[in-house]
Amino acid sequence: MKKIFLALILLLTNLCVVMAQEAAFAKPVATDEAQAWFKKGKWKNGFKVKPYDHINVQTFYEQYQKAPTMWDSIFAWLASVDPLKMEPSNNAMQWSHAYVKVLNQSLRTPENCQWEQHRRTIDLQWDVTGSERYHLTHSPECLEPRNEYNEKKDVQNFGWDKKKIPTAEECLVIDSDPKHFYLFFPDDIHQATGIGKQPCTPRKIVIKIDYL
Repeated sequence: MKKIFLALILLLTNLCVVMAQEAAFAKPVATDEAQAWFKKGKWKNGFKVKPYDHINVQTFYEQYQKAPTMWDSIFAWLASVDPLKMEPSNNAMQWSHAYVKVLNQSLRTPENCQWEQHRRTIDLQWDVTGSERYHLTHSPECLEPRNEYNEKKDVQNFGWDKKKIPTAEECLVIDSDPKHFYLFFPDDIHQATGIGKQPCTPRKIVIKIDYL
């Protein structure tokens, strides 16, 4: 009984910490026009999974306006497929400016996770089963570069700055769930594939979308 009580206390403590971080981490500003478009939700095209709370609505709106047919097709595809029946693949579906990866995602301990930032691509990530821990920041000063930007792979990796503990305003911790998808734009420096509440191997959809 005592062990169950302690486990509940730990669970509630972790939940409170995550909620406090989410409250402190500022959401990107969006125009009234972008907010109205986003809330109307026509862009979902039948896809019932919700976007996460800290999505950059303004950038999403601007990118959608540049290629509405492609975005509509992406969300229609997500609404129509059963990812659990799909074979793992690095190119399960393709559009003119996007392609799909289907993964059985191996998760990593914190010391083995890397931050990453892209300059030319957007990441749409959805854990269909299980959960992984994401970190998100818009403050590169709380990180240390681990390499130079790789033009071919469109990625630069970062690690924690060991001399500086990031504040809740600088870094958001997200434990994913199948009810939400995550869109990371070039300003969203993010860390994925972390072990969250418990070890697992999520079935994951990643859509790499050109930033236009």
